[in-house]
Amino acid sequence: MAKQKDGITDLTKVLVSAAKKFSDSEYTRLTQVIFAMLHGVNYGYDQMDQRFLNDANDLKFIHNAQKEFKKIKTTKKKKFKDNIIYFSDYTRGSSTDDA
Repeated sequence: MAKQKDGITDLTKVLVSAAKKFSDSEYTRLTQVIFAMLHGVNYGYDQMDQRFLNDANDLKFIHNAQKEFKKIKTTKKKKFKDNIIYFSDYTRGSSTDDA
């Protein structure tokens, strides 16, 4: 399957994408979960409905927000010199037109 050119499914595409981005242990966990689901393990989702997709989207939103917050928090460096705070470092530029 790994070297075949025809018959590439969405499952194959997802596994290739995960293989590029996940660590070895994360990729192993992913493949074990998929394998278990193919063999009937339902992980608490008893019905085939929208609930799983909603939960997955919520997890993505929550964890992306946390990642973005950490990125913003670490990229904004405060500039201090002799106990002086430069307010220009913390203000947004304003428009100079009469509007």
